[in-house]
Amino acid sequence: MFGRHFAASWLVLAAASLGGCSQSVGLYHETEGGAIAQSRQAPPGANLPYPNLADVPAPQEAAAPGAQAAITAQARGGVSAPSPGALAGLALPSAVPPLPNVPGLMLSSPSVVPATPLPPMVVKPPAPPPAPPVGVAFAPGSALLPYSQAERLQGAVAQRGGAHVRAVGFGDGSMALALARARRLADALTADGVPAQDIEVNAFAAGSGGFVQLVY
Repeated sequence: MFGRHFAASWLVLAAASLGGCSQSVGLYHETEGGAIAQSRQAPPGANLPYPNLADVPAPQEAAAPGAQAAITAQARGGVSAPSPGALAGLALPSAVPPLPNVPGLMLSSPSVVPATPLPPMVVKPPAPPPAPPVGVAFAPGSALLPYSQAERLQGAVAQRGGAHVRAVGFGDGSMALALARARRLADALTADGVPAQDIEVNAFAAGSGGFVQLVY
């Protein structure tokens, strides 16, 4: 019997303590003040009237059969050219339009400068490859040009035209002899009528003799 009264008393105390806890939290918020103690704001639009469903637009009518297919075909085909009748009344302006008169704004008409015609393009033919060299034989250890070899130089000069001539001398291991032979070839070319500025002289110690070559 005593146990039943004790359990009932314990339930009453638990309920009272729970109710007091919620009341104590509210009292704490009121005592603290600030935003937490203020009343909850009304949701947005709570003061607006209910929407009028009569303002909702009516549903659109269904497209005619084949209209969507025509639009798709036109989009895939691209923009078509205008008809000649649409362009009949159009004409390009013959003069610069007048400038607008805007207060406080100074504008000047652009000066039209006629375009300068470009000079005609000149395409030069490709230069021919160098001619094969004409070998010249010298006596061992000598820079004297034999008469037979001088005739070979004359034959090369006869085919020169406007080409430059390269004169190359080899010195059998001696650079001095190579220079002497190259200069002897240059002198022979000058005597045959080749201008000095059109002659290129080269010398190499290794090798024998020399050669001349037309360079275009």
